[in-house]
Amino acid sequence: MATFDTLAQANPNIRSQYDEWREQRSGSGEDSTDWDAFRDHLLAVGSADPGMAPPDDFVGEEWKAENPDWVARYADRQTDV
Repeated sequence: MATFDTLAQANPNIRSQYDEWREQRSGSGEDSTDWDAFRDHLLAVGSADPGMAPPDDFVGEEWKAENPDWVARYADRQTDV
């Protein structure tokens, strides 16, 4: 499974891009765990496509356990990394 570290091979700034994006989304009341929206953002700013599935460390394990619908949403997607 991909992680931010493996995705950083194609986009060294992905972690900081996510941190900034997440802060903006949270500040405007939007879902900061929406992988599709983050991926769209990366593509819009010209970054490498990180793939259809979020990296394993996109959200924490405790959060995943508390949000099984989020896990199910991305469960069938394949990683490109």
